Amino acid sequence: MSQLTEPTPTRQSNSQQPTSQQFSSGTQGQSGGMGGQSRAPTAPVDQLFPTRSYLPEQVRRSSIGVLNQCLADLSAVTMQLKSAHWNVKGQEFYQLHELFEDLIEEFDGYVDDVAERASALGGRPPGTAREVARQTTIPALPPQTVEGVALVGELVDRLAVLDANLYEQLETVTERNDLDTADLLNEISRVVAKSLWFLEAHLQGAPAATGGQSTGLTTSGGATGQLSNSNPSQ
Repeated sequence: MSQLTEPTPTRQSNSQQPTSQQFSSGTQGQSGGMGGQSRAPTAPVDQLFPTRSYLPEQVRRSSIGVLNQCLADLSAVTMQLKSAHWNVKGQEFYQLHELFEDLIEEFDGYVDDVAERASALGGRPPGTAREVARQTTIPALPPQTVEGVALVGELVDRLAVLDANLYEQLETVTERNDLDTADLLNEISRVVAKSLWFLEAHLQGAPAATGGQSTGLTTSGGATGQLSNSNPSQ
């Protein structure tokens, strides 16, 4: 299967960058680190194991919260890609079936990397479907949506949430000088952004008349960005 990663630099702030708050109302805890409450989606950290890491405890706690939230969101998206891979219908079935499989293989490896980094810092990464469903900010994938283009539209919306979350989480861990975690999140962010491009290209037609923004991207329900939040790992 083709690899999606490429050595692109960390993305800069953009006024049009979506935020998770625009799409979902998932749990966002406080960062336990410096600077008070984090802007990034962050899972609560209830357990911290002793470690000889050189990072201060407050930095580790902050990074674990970010990593556990990233893990829940990345796991939810991966499960949704698996559902799409199994259930997609329509004229582009084979191409989308194969594309979804490529994305699953990419994301599966990073799920493990994020969990291991959280554990290495003394955290307890969420590893069950119930924990993922409770913690993720990713909206549920409507089970009735199976037609190729409509399903791609739903996945694009969810990858956009993950992409925005990673942007904020990367800023948080960088500000706290956890450079190893920042390096991992930056790598994942590049893959997610490229995956978003691969999917979104299926929905794009002629360029927008002004401003460079497409006006034709809608979900299967006909409204842009209006997503369900129940049972997000489905």
